[in-house]
Amino acid sequence: MKKIVILLGVFFSLIGSHQVISQQLHHLEPYELIERQYIDLEHTKAFASIQIQDFQGRIKPVHTLSLELLRKIYGKSTFTYLNKDQNKKKLTPTQVFLGMQFKPDSWQLLPFIKISDKIASELENEFEIEDNKYIAPAQFFDFNGAYKIKKFVDLAYAKEPGKRTLFDKEIIKVDERLNIVWGIFNGQFLRIFPNKNDPENKWFAPSPANMNFPAEDSLFFKKIIPNYLLQLEDGVTSGDWNKANQTVALLKGFQQQNGTEVLLSDRKVELEIWYNNFSFFLICLIAYTVFGVILLFLSLFKIFKPEKSKMDSVLKVTWLFLVVTFCLHALGIGLRWYISGHAPWSNGYEATVFIAWVGMLAGLLFTKNSYIVPSVAAIMAFCLLGIAQGSLMNPEITNLVPVLKSYWLLIHVAVITGSYGFLALGSLLAFITLLLLSATYFVQKPDTIKNTIYQLTNINQLTSTLGLYLLTIGTFLGGIWANESWGRYWGWDPKETWALISIIIYSFVLHIRIIIPKNYTYIYNVCSLFAIGSILMTFFGVNYYLSGLHSYAKGDSFPIPDAVYVGLFVTLGVSILPKILAILNKRKVQKFDLAKASL
Repeated sequence: MKKIVILLGVFFSLIGSHQVISQQLHHLEPYELIERQYIDLEHTKAFASIQIQDFQGRIKPVHTLSLELLRKIYGKSTFTYLNKDQNKKKLTPTQVFLGMQFKPDSWQLLPFIKISDKIASELENEFEIEDNKYIAPAQFFDFNGAYKIKKFVDLAYAKEPGKRTLFDKEIIKVDERLNIVWGIFNGQFLRIFPNKNDPENKWFAPSPANMNFPAEDSLFFKKIIPNYLLQLEDGVTSGDWNKANQTVALLKGFQQQNGTEVLLSDRKVELEIWYNNFSFFLICLIAYTVFGVILLFLSLFKIFKPEKSKMDSVLKVTWLFLVVTFCLHALGIGLRWYISGHAPWSNGYEATVFIAWVGMLAGLLFTKNSYIVPSVAAIMAFCLLGIAQGSLMNPEITNLVPVLKSYWLLIHVAVITGSYGFLALGSLLAFITLLLLSATYFVQKPDTIKNTIYQLTNINQLTSTLGLYLLTIGTFLGGIWANESWGRYWGWDPKETWALISIIIYSFVLHIRIIIPKNYTYIYNVCSLFAIGSILMTFFGVNYYLSGLHSYAKGDSFPIPDAVYVGLFVTLGVSILPKILAILNKRKVQKFDLAKASL
């Protein structure tokens, strides 16, 4: 943190030395600041395909890095502003990334560093915050170059991670965003120069500290970026981008000559840029929501109004749209696999996306005679993709950490996370079944929905059984991997322990037919509904609340989302509602003979 204060102080002091230019810029409107450094879109597309190495060593297109950095700084995938006519305009991530290095004096005055609503009110005394909760980099420093939020940042870092308040965590994020901004201004992220003599295939940014290139390459490394920035100036003023385009071609040629061992193919670069632009999982999230809700509504309507048979064709068409969405979901996972070079379930984001896909697969497998199952699976996929697309998970593609560089990633993680999709679908089916049990007290002929209750309960058993098999097999496979990695099969690590707890819980749930045969349907569905809590603890809770070899947060304090409390309240309500209605109607909870069920 001290480094950022010193560097940014020096940076803004240097800018301050050109007082005439600064005074001219301060009175400009945001759109004028952007226009003076607006880079041609076609040229930006060419620059976006240049390959770059991030600080973790991954080679990727500039387009990918630009997108990742803009999301971290700005919180969105494109930068929006109002032009002279107050019409909304957008800059691509690469236009922002390149513009920040081309004209940092413009970007220091543009409000684009995101400030969370949670701390905006507490920082209003330090500087003016735009209505859209963004701050310009220059606002973080006073006229003497002092870092305005230094006291807050120092206090936050002085605390142990587990004792940091929400304000502390958010102020650290703001400080990190400013670090990224400085790194872009300074060219630290522009690691586009491979050194053929480097034994680790490390690429370098255009800095004097990196002047260890061979003699035949040193002049190119030293001169190419300054010349390129001058060519960008010519392009902005004259509209002629030919020289800048030629320089981009020279940079690509330099990479092909010196970085052949790690350089990506042109096809892979094109596919990664296409993957970035297409937003596969966001589209799937929207489609699952729309078609899942429609299919569920129509399926339930048909149960209560069975004579309305004309909607069968609508149900089938809606189901087909879900199948198309499922295929698109699979394509996104497959493309991410190809781009990353490893199985795409190596972190929380990828695992959540994969579980959503497996849950949808389970729903489509058990579609027979009931469109409720795929509709519930679609809603589950929507919830999981919503979590993945939220701010808690990072969608960035990264290199594998050493412990995951094993074929067991493909086997163990796929099996055990796949089990979560089947088990989660079973719990959601239990939720719907309990609602239908309650509904029998409000219809004159409850027998019309009995067959649906039979089907859903039996399908719940089947999906839960498959899920339990996968969970058990995955846990045993994990023990083999643990022996290879850590020299022991079982160590009572929190993740291992909770996997075992989940196996025991679901084994009990699936044996309720034998243990508690009386009023089995109601009791089974209640237990199945609550059993998902063990999976949530295994997948999410261990990562954020317990310290262990599988934990991402190492026991750091993490606020429980409000949705958890709401979900628990709703779950309790749905589970006791049939009992309450039975008491009010002075009759027992509906009993059903599962032997009559038909799939």
